Amino acid sequence: MLRAGFSVARISFLGLAASMLGAAMLASPAVGSTSACPLTGKCFAVAVSPSNLAAGTSTPFTFAITNEASTQQLGSVQITAPAGFVITSASGAPTVTFTSSSALFTNMNLAQSDPPKTLTLTAAAACSSGSYQWGIQGKQSNDFNGPPGNNFQLDPASAGNLSGSVTGSCSLAFTSDGQPANTVAGSSIMSQSGPVKVEVLDGSGQLATASSAPVTVAIGSNPGSGELSGTVMVSASGGIASFSDLKIDKPGTGYTLTATSPVTPPGTEAISAFFTIFSTSQPCPGTSCSGSASSTTTAGTVTVTSSPTTSGEFLATGIGGVSYSCGGTYQPVSDPFSFDLFDSAGATDPNAQFTVTLRIFKSTVQDSGHTGASSWEICYASITPFTALSGTSRTATIGGVTYNTGLLPDCTNPQGPRPCVQARNKNNAGDVIVTVLAVGDPVVRG
Repeated sequence: MLRAGFSVARISFLGLAASMLGAAMLASPAVGSTSACPLTGKCFAVAVSPSNLAAGTSTPFTFAITNEASTQQLGSVQITAPAGFVITSASGAPTVTFTSSSALFTNMNLAQSDPPKTLTLTAAAACSSGSYQWGIQGKQSNDFNGPPGNNFQLDPASAGNLSGSVTGSCSLAFTSDGQPANTVAGSSIMSQSGPVKVEVLDGSGQLATASSAPVTVAIGSNPGSGELSGTVMVSASGGIASFSDLKIDKPGTGYTLTATSPVTPPGTEAISAFFTIFSTSQPCPGTSCSGSASSTTTAGTVTVTSSPTTSGEFLATGIGGVSYSCGGTYQPVSDPFSFDLFDSAGATDPNAQFTVTLRIFKSTVQDSGHTGASSWEICYASITPFTALSGTSRTATIGGVTYNTGLLPDCTNPQGPRPCVQARNKNNAGDVIVTVLAVGDPVVRG
């Protein structure tokens, strides 16, 4: 739209604990086993809640631990997260340490006569659906050290409690305050409030605050055949990936960005709002200022002639990077020339009035077969309805917005309502120059 707006390897806590974890897990009874704990052994039971959750959801999990050994205290427990889960906090024992993939609870001194001990882990679920399995190991020692003989065995009846399921999948979206705003070719693309931002949403559509998923952006709609540069892959922090140095090298109206991530299903990329890349931009020192842009066939110059606003605004101009036409027998020849006046907050002035000079170079004039200036018309596009020459009115979608198009009538004496063609001339170099009175944020072409 032409409205402006510049706009996980697991880490053990103790080396000995890490070396024994795999053996302890292999020794755990299979899910569904009905064998009893050995009479000479030490067992503990566990109940886990919840057992089902949406993909990417950050949820507190409770582990109710019961000591079933009549003569030994349960000193410490290590819980290992399922693949793809991320632990963000842990509590429930006198001493607790954790990483993103496991948590260690020590100095518990849990006796058989004690009520169940509730351990809590907050973890974000994997971003894809499917079943999962927690890992758990208990020891008699309070520091999770000691020989394998002091390991507790998980009660076979509890083995199934460590399983659960994840439903749905994560998705991406450009945040409401992180949509790319209009800017100039080669300048950093920002939003109205700072960097462009993409959020990772969990299976329930809420921000996945624990997600650090990598997010990659690319050009989607590419009206100006531009190339994207800058840091295009960023890992999310708190579920949000911020992009502060993206640039597009060519002007165009109706660009979009797309965002993808390995944690989201293929074909579900997020698509940004449309935005414009202008050729130039300059501040306006007062109520009048000028700007220009040119290509190999066309040069455009625009002057703000009336605006109720004060200094501090910006005038942006662009050449090319948009396609539209008007009705009738008109054949477009020049590149489109676009311009916009906006304030520091990115709001455009729909009432600003302009004088526009569109210059079509000699070689283009000669190739067109219309060498006389009087035969040149202006195909105008504007969001605001306007009076066009009979039989030439159409509509066109530019940057996701419906524009009215049509050939402009000549200005009358007095000049009458804008927009209109004020003059047609041919200079000594053989260029055709058409002067137009315009309003709002239009596009003009000959």
